[in-house]
Amino acid sequence: MQLCKCWESEEGVCYGTPERDICNCGGDESRCDFYEHVRQRKEEKHMTPEEYLMQVKNIDLRISSLAGELHDAEKEKDTEYAEELKQHIEADLLRCKELKLRIRDEIQQIGDHRLSTLLTEYYIRGKSWEMVAAALGLKDEKNVRTTLRERALKLFAAHFPKYFL
Repeated sequence: MQLCKCWESEEGVCYGTPERDICNCGGDESRCDFYEHVRQRKEEKHMTPEEYLMQVKNIDLRISSLAGELHDAEKEKDTEYAEELKQHIEADLLRCKELKLRIRDEIQQIGDHRLSTLLTEYYIRGKSWEMVAAALGLKDEKNVRTTLRERALKLFAAHFPKYFL
């Protein structure tokens, strides 16, 4: 079960609406009391635009973690485990390359060069929001991270309705 964004772990409660009405889902989006599209998204295993784009960053993190594990295995001279890790890393690198190429191509299709640059720099190239703002010629990192990012994600979702609800 993936916890919904409204779940407050410290309080053990889900505030299912912007007005902070309590939802009885227990944090499981597929049991949302308020929004059919949230239940449907989980049932159909649809991703949000953010989750879809984050796949690249997530696989990069996994590769880094495996590389650290490989380093440890080589240090301990565990050659069998090291070879297995190398195979996993190679497979993930290939998946990552394919994923980056596909998503980069999709990002370019949104038409707005500024917003496609934002999506590419952050999600594909793994730049920080400060670096993304600089690449766009802007100084306000917060505006890039919030307003422009939200606009870019909405535009991306509109171009690929088959992926998103």
